[in-house]
Amino acid sequence: MNKIDELIKHVKEADAIIIGAGSGMSNAVGMDFWYSASPLFMKHMKYFYDKYHFEGIFNGFYTRFDSKEEHWAFMLESLKMILNIPP
Repeated sequence: MNKIDELIKHVKEADAIIIGAGSGMSNAVGMDFWYSASPLFMKHMKYFYDKYHFEGIFNGFYTRFDSKEEHWAFMLESLKMILNIPP
């Protein structure tokens, strides 16, 4: 049995398959808001971009906001994007 056939056999027999992936996988399916001011990022984060000039959610995590309320607004909008935007 060659390696491809062996892999197919294991996949078919598996109860579950776990994939470890970073932002590269989400970026590949169109969730390109992590490191750049993409159209998707600008649609949801324009206020923060205009005021603090950071590009991408990742950079926003290291931004010093003017208030705790703004920080929480950013965090909640980030979570909303990450959890609710379909790939």
